[in-house]
Amino acid sequence: MQTLIGLMLAVALALLPGCASFSPPIDNAEEVDPSKGVLLAGLSTGGSYQVKDAWFFYRLKGTTDEHRLDAFSFAGSMARGLFGRLVPTTNHFSGSGPEVGRLVAYPLEPGEYELYSWTLYVDRAGGYGYVSPKNRPPPHSFKIQAGTITYLGGLHVNAILGPNTLGFDMVFGGDPDIRDRSDRDLSLLKSLYPTIAGWPIQKSVPDGAQWKILH
Repeated sequence: MQTLIGLMLAVALALLPGCASFSPPIDNAEEVDPSKGVLLAGLSTGGSYQVKDAWFFYRLKGTTDEHRLDAFSFAGSMARGLFGRLVPTTNHFSGSGPEVGRLVAYPLEPGEYELYSWTLYVDRAGGYGYVSPKNRPPPHSFKIQAGTITYLGGLHVNAILGPNTLGFDMVFGGDPDIRDRSDRDLSLLKSLYPTIAGWPIQKSVPDGAQWKILH
């Protein structure tokens, strides 16, 4: 059992995330300036009610300005459900099995960007914690072009559970599952963000194998 816990701690450690800025995605009735492009991604997690949020981080290439994509925070965050468990107040993927999260669309200035890390924001007894990769994955470069949607795929992180010293399950790690979910997400685009549904779409999905912690 100690070996299992040690492995989990080795592949993903609880670290304080950087001071990344974040903002809400576009409103479903908002007209987007066509001189900007749009970042589109399905953000989700699964595996434990202890996960309060799943974050992915991106930046303009060549800069250190960190920006955060949130699976839950601007969808009304989390509420307490049965037995005090955290449950999301909004879930765009309710028909997708254990995946919980939302499809987000962010207007960005045209340029070269990169997606470079992730974090699970988790519930801890009497507080909260962060679970991030010990070693960041290779950055994924993507372009934002004026009047165009850049789709980054389904950005999903499964929570890895293990017993604490008292024998209760806690989130000790995360296992990213990143892949093209355009079959799901582009249908949602039409209903969630109708003002940009007619924009051209370019796909730029990271290599999920390079982002996985457990091989």
